[in-house]
Amino acid sequence: MTERDGIGRSSLAEEGAASWEAIADGWAERMRTDTDFSRKLVLDAPHLALLGDVAGKHVLDAGCGEGRFARMLADRGARVTAIDLSRRMIELGRESESADTPTIEFHEMNMCDLSAFGDESFDVVVAYLTIIDVEDYESAFAQISRVLRPGGQFLFSIVHPCFYPPGAEWEPRKPGTFPILDKDKRYLKVDNYFPARELRFRMWPTAPAETINFHRPLSDYARVCRQNGFLIREMAEPVPSDEVLARRDDLRAHLRAPYFLIFDCAKAAA
Repeated sequence: MTERDGIGRSSLAEEGAASWEAIADGWAERMRTDTDFSRKLVLDAPHLALLGDVAGKHVLDAGCGEGRFARMLADRGARVTAIDLSRRMIELGRESESADTPTIEFHEMNMCDLSAFGDESFDVVVAYLTIIDVEDYESAFAQISRVLRPGGQFLFSIVHPCFYPPGAEWEPRKPGTFPILDKDKRYLKVDNYFPARELRFRMWPTAPAETINFHRPLSDYARVCRQNGFLIREMAEPVPSDEVLARRDDLRAHLRAPYFLIFDCAKAAA
């Protein structure tokens, strides 16, 4: 146990791990029923497009959860190693495999310590909305750089820190209401971009535990990429397609203030 604010309690990393363990079954249900529609309707396509052809490549899914994106990669011919610090998430990932699905190698592991893998073991590393869950992100970047071959791809996504720092919210056109449809939103209130800090929230209203994320300014990500030999090739701000927008008016908010940001990086040669 460590001391924070003079009160004996677990470290943020331990708290975060415990929270994911607590919500694992509910999270798996949401992923497998596409209840978290932003992933399916906004994030999946640009992730897959930036990765390109992964057939035959050895891919590390860092923070795989119950294995949703790992399965998508395996279905496209990748040789996938999937890690997560939650034991229950790894159990759920293994349970999802069948004789008819490609094999994924699941490991209970923290991305801040990849010592089980040798240097330059992977062609691609993906961290799909998981770096924001990691307190010691600098160690995670260093470990990912070590296990990625020179010229290999590191693709990671985050909640956009410029538009959604802690406390950001849509101002409703009708005071006292919670705006969902685009017409009910006046503007996005954004403040307190600095400093980097933790956020606590429930993934869904009835989630059995709070989740911990970490807000960081863009300069922090640029610095840690540079320090670990990652060249940022592209930064993508995903938006829903016209077809999706025709069905989901609430997703028009992504056009007014992008919610996600994807970094497509390459590891520089020595």
